[in-house]
Amino acid sequence: MSNETLSLPSSNVEAGSLIPIDGNKIAAEVITNLVSTTAKAIYSKVLKKVKSKINKSEVDIGYAFEKYIKYSENKYRMVKTLLYRHESRDLYSFYECLGVRTSKKRIDTSNIQKVLELGHELIITGTGGMGKSVMMRHFFINSIKNSKFIPILVELRGLNDYKKKDIDIIDYIYEILEKLHFQLEKEYFIYGMECGCFLILLDGYDEVKNNLSPKITSEIQNMCDQYPQNYYIISSRPLQEFTGWHNFEELRCQNLDKRQAIELIQKLDYEPEVKKKFCKELNSDLFDKYKTFASNPLLLTIMLMTFETRASIPDKLNDFYDQAFVVLFHEHDATKGSYQREILSKLSYEDFKMVFSYFCFKSFFMGKYEFNKSQVLDIIEMCKVKKIINNNFKSEDFLNDLTNAVCMLVKEGLNYKFAHRSFQEYFAAVYTAQLNDCDQKIFLENWMKQKNYRLTSNYLDMLLDLEPQHFVKNIIFPGLQEIKNKYDKDGHSESWAFRSICEGISIENRFNPLTNTLSADKKCLAIMIKSNYEHLIMHYSLIASSYNFAQAQKKHEDAQNKIIKYLEENYSNELPDISYDRIRELDIWPQIKEGIQWFTDQFEFCLQYYEQLNQQYSRSTRNFNDMLQEL
Repeated sequence: MSNETLSLPSSNVEAGSLIPIDGNKIAAEVITNLVSTTAKAIYSKVLKKVKSKINKSEVDIGYAFEKYIKYSENKYRMVKTLLYRHESRDLYSFYECLGVRTSKKRIDTSNIQKVLELGHELIITGTGGMGKSVMMRHFFINSIKNSKFIPILVELRGLNDYKKKDIDIIDYIYEILEKLHFQLEKEYFIYGMECGCFLILLDGYDEVKNNLSPKITSEIQNMCDQYPQNYYIISSRPLQEFTGWHNFEELRCQNLDKRQAIELIQKLDYEPEVKKKFCKELNSDLFDKYKTFASNPLLLTIMLMTFETRASIPDKLNDFYDQAFVVLFHEHDATKGSYQREILSKLSYEDFKMVFSYFCFKSFFMGKYEFNKSQVLDIIEMCKVKKIINNNFKSEDFLNDLTNAVCMLVKEGLNYKFAHRSFQEYFAAVYTAQLNDCDQKIFLENWMKQKNYRLTSNYLDMLLDLEPQHFVKNIIFPGLQEIKNKYDKDGHSESWAFRSICEGISIENRFNPLTNTLSADKKCLAIMIKSNYEHLIMHYSLIASSYNFAQAQKKHEDAQNKIIKYLEENYSNELPDISYDRIRELDIWPQIKEGIQWFTDQFEFCLQYYEQLNQQYSRSTRNFNDMLQEL
């Protein structure tokens, strides 16, 4: 290895030479060796670049990184969760390593080296509750033990407080280093980036505000291009826009299997008898019966928390979150025996739920997931001004209840964040559901039509599940009506839906939702979205009307494979993405049309669904005499 660059350790390192995951602190010599390697590389870089007197010695550089590593390792190791909501716990006392999967194989994440061998630029995607943020903390700690790179964990939601013009990802990362006791000038950090000294962990890309995402995307991609020798891992919920990140490989978080689920429960500090009974039932048939929930770490934890009540496990995700909230409000803390905390605000369950729902609604649409104290209190005060409930209460008491009794917010340092973002989404939907039809329709239509709108949450799914009839009436029907009017105005052109809603096509590895994996050998012809609003209307129309996606995929599989083969043989230089304008230039629209017949079928199905709804709502507005005549 040269003095200026750091390379990935050989994959042939013996297993016994790697430090195993455990709850102990990282040995001092491990940190010393890591920072020594980094210091040598940076100091060598400085010697070559700076002809005048050097301000810092190799020892100074090493000490600065050592101080940073020791402080941040301790910070990221200690975690508060929905279960451990009153005090931080060592993450390795409860963490169960999830695997990730490429299109070809499953990767064990217990050793970061196996992940880094996949490439310098990676995206790890997973649905809510899979533990992506905890995985990133694990990567941070594990990389100190098992790699030669200095890890930096960057919570991207922190950029939400910046104006677009002020966002500079390098400056932001350096600010994070400074907060974590890194005491070297920025130029030394830049030298380290040039040497490839770092593993940059960018957590929660899906949590950045819609209007900031293009700028942040550009910043990340420019950083990767400018400093390609470093390693970059991004975590996010799945987003279609990652299709265009051609230098990044997307990995999918794998669900817990039965063995992992039982091992996770056994690690938790919880009432022993409850754990024992729960694990027994998981092993018997509970895991297989409720695999959708039990294979997700967050939902599995909620299952344990509600297990004592002997309430039936709900079939819907919404009911799952509601049941957890009931338990947290009424029940004792099972990690502390029969201890039960007082509700200082003195609010009833229903009143407390209403205020919290408003808090989630406001913060969700403000794009706020983390707050300082004054920001939390400001939103609570808004609720009091709007008189959401009749009872008066102190904002400070309600905040105390949110953090210490019901534990929907977790305090970390001076800031507060949701115990899990999924609760914010669910209760935002709860509040939306009680709005009158007119307000709901206008508000959601405007929101969904925002230019930079990205579907990064389960909010709309939860709202549809809570109020299906109102969702169809207030969101789907007006949207389909707008689509139908545009289609009629265009003269029913066969290409209208594609050129209006889509930007082009993309050849991708086929995703199997049953196994949560990307196929290595099966590909599909996907569409790139231009109009988010119209695409969302179609998407939720198909869901609300119980469209058979599996049957449709099977029906059009041969046509897709045929056009994919045609494009790969004749236009490989254009792939993986071809815009609609380029399709026209190449004069291959007739062939493409055959390959996306599945999309045309969906569009026609939506038009038929609109006609059904139109007839239904027309009947509901008939006057008394017309109805009497027919009855």
